[in-house]
Amino acid sequence: MSTVHLLEAVLELTGPGAVAAPESLAVGSARRPSLPLARDGWGNPYVPATSLVGSLRQQAARDRRPVLFGEVVQGTGEDGGETLARASTVRVLGTRCRPEEEPAVRRRTAVDRHRAAARATSLHSRELLPPGTEITLWLRIDSAAPECPLVNEVVALLGAWRPRIGGGRTTGYGRAELVRVRHRAIDLSTTAGLLHWLTEGGPELVDDRASVVYDRSHRAGGAPDEALLFDRSLEFRIVDALHIGGGEPFAHPGRGTDAAPLLRDHEGTPVVPGSTWKGVLRARCEFILGSVGVGGVCTPHGGGDEHPGPGTCGRCAVCVAFGWTERSGAPPGRDGARPGAVGARGWLLFADSPIRDGRVRVRNHVALDRVFGGARDGALYAEQTVEDGHLVLAVRHDPPVREPGDSPVRELVRAALVLALSEVADGTVGIGGGTTRGHGTLAALPATSAWLAKARTAAVATLRRAHRDATAAPAPEGVPV
Repeated sequence: MSTVHLLEAVLELTGPGAVAAPESLAVGSARRPSLPLARDGWGNPYVPATSLVGSLRQQAARDRRPVLFGEVVQGTGEDGGETLARASTVRVLGTRCRPEEEPAVRRRTAVDRHRAAARATSLHSRELLPPGTEITLWLRIDSAAPECPLVNEVVALLGAWRPRIGGGRTTGYGRAELVRVRHRAIDLSTTAGLLHWLTEGGPELVDDRASVVYDRSHRAGGAPDEALLFDRSLEFRIVDALHIGGGEPFAHPGRGTDAAPLLRDHEGTPVVPGSTWKGVLRARCEFILGSVGVGGVCTPHGGGDEHPGPGTCGRCAVCVAFGWTERSGAPPGRDGARPGAVGARGWLLFADSPIRDGRVRVRNHVALDRVFGGARDGALYAEQTVEDGHLVLAVRHDPPVREPGDSPVRELVRAALVLALSEVADGTVGIGGGTTRGHGTLAALPATSAWLAKARTAAVATLRRAHRDATAAPAPEGVPV
């Protein structure tokens, strides 16, 4: 080693995101979010370097990952053999997180498929960094000469990187963009280089002599992003009123009661979260594919001989597309064995949908006394709703590497999604709370309505063909993950 190459990569969150640290909860943490932010020893928000480098490693070509980021080869044979490890050429020095605003807390719950209402004990909250948060990552590469081809390779890898930070990627969390990369070469064979190395430390090693080797302003077309599933976004308008709750009730002057607030994004705009889209559309896809008898689809509450227990199976077309987790109660297969993994991320991605040009109102509600037929004492409540707005749904996809034969499975899910979205556009399926009392009805805007009508015909043909194939052959046990 005679030259130390330091790379300083600056990222910016373009949506809410965070690395959670539930292990930090302790006695007396009842008022903290269920999934609090990871924080350093001084209480500042923290993004572990492993979260970023793991994502960067996946960006590299498979044959270059061991060269750049090392590998561990487990021993084989009856005695286990010798485990071989190769150190990473790219060293990770650390990260720094600088949020522009205070972290926000977002609440969410699961829906019971039988009752079509919130599932008991499923309400939880998550602490999130706001968009615009700056995250800096420092990397180090050593070489015997001032010129190092690996530095250029890593810079190119960073430039093509699509960073996603923390959990909740399939519901729009953690989206980030690379802003800038600076390179500082420190030649330890020179007096100036050695003096700088010995007298400076930490981030100050990347000083004014560092050169900018990447800037996002040089990228044509903006940051790389996942492809849209339907090659277009879908536009809807609110027909009546929509309420998706978000936070503690607030006192509303003159109403005599507290009002349940709307969920809002970092700009204060009412929003339909990606988790709502994902939950509603997953439930409808389960129903549609299960009704036509294709895909070996499970349901979270179980059913039939193939899925006798509660929870998602982790093997069917819907689990592969939307993802699954062992916490939802993945049941054993026919052989009694449970899935070998604790969960898997789906290849469908749902982002938040801000509601534009809507009017926010507070509506009062009261329960009726079943005996006297009048208003029940103490049962008055209020909630915020948004009316007359419009929103855009972007369904993206990022299929993981699978066997070539899984393309028909993706077509099945795509067809089911088209029918589910048609139900939303027709007002058959509502979004948010109060859908049985005039809330949450959406209608597609003309361009989206025309596209759905055309796509629905092809989707029905796909499902009919799959149904004929399924009834002509023995039913599959499930789609391999």
